[in-house]
Amino acid sequence: MSETTGVATRPQRAEPEKREPVLPQLGPELMKTTRLYELVMLFDPAEASRTWEKLEEWVKELIGTKYGQHVLRVDKWADARKLAYEIKGLKRGTYMVVYFRSAPKTVNEIDRDLRLDEKVIRHIIVMHEQEPPTVGKTADDFDQAPMRRDDEERGED
Repeated sequence: MSETTGVATRPQRAEPEKREPVLPQLGPELMKTTRLYELVMLFDPAEASRTWEKLEEWVKELIGTKYGQHVLRVDKWADARKLAYEIKGLKRGTYMVVYFRSAPKTVNEIDRDLRLDEKVIRHIIVMHEQEPPTVGKTADDFDQAPMRRDDEERGED
């Protein structure tokens, strides 16, 4: 509680550290007319390990060539990672993370193509206002990071 007002105040959060962008920057006009999206896809690990380069080319062709949008980065986030529950008979999966810039109206068409493609077990597309700090990190980076306690922010002891 503040002694002067008698009102409880939240602890101030530290300003996020400024860092250089990891993703390539496009021209100012494209930055105005497109948004940054993160696409995470789950593949069968046996198929992904045999054909990873083909999967990368396929996603670049789908987003870049077919829809004329801008693929900024493609990463293998996790290879043959154990799933929390079985999906389509699979107990493990390989994750691909794709960052791309796109016009908002095109994202629904990309989403539809991904839903219809049998290679993609599951997927999700998330829009970001700015480059997320997780760009370039893998599942192993998160597994090795120390656990962070946010109890003070939630008001727990």
